[in-house]
Amino acid sequence: MKYDILIVDDEDIIIKLVRHLIVKSNLHGDPKAFLNGQDALEYLSSLKQNTTPQIVLLDINMPDLDGWDFLDLLIKSNFCEHVYVVIITSSINKSDRLRAEKYDIVAGYIEKPVSMNNMEEIKTLEKLDFLFAD
Repeated sequence: MKYDILIVDDEDIIIKLVRHLIVKSNLHGDPKAFLNGQDALEYLSSLKQNTTPQIVLLDINMPDLDGWDFLDLLIKSNFCEHVYVVIITSSINKSDRLRAEKYDIVAGYIEKPVSMNNMEEIKTLEKLDFLFAD
């Protein structure tokens, strides 16, 4: 099944690293990247008639619109039906992991630094496995 991947992180170096790992792991050939949540929401809004699943790799610690605000706005929107979020964060706070689990739209939670193993884990997440089934 076809899907797209969006990377949402306020640090350009993290975007470059995650993009490299995504491509190298054959998770996706051309992930899109956004330095803030607002731009990513606008992009997703432009796809509301599109049924292609969107996997969003989301940082939660960002200025202005943080990852939690992004999730809340996405859920309130009418374009989140085919969107699946994987949190990628530097937070080691257990309360953040527990908070993420309360969102049905969140498929997984990865702590930075991101590795090749994390890209392989994405393929096995329960809410995303239908995208990677042969």
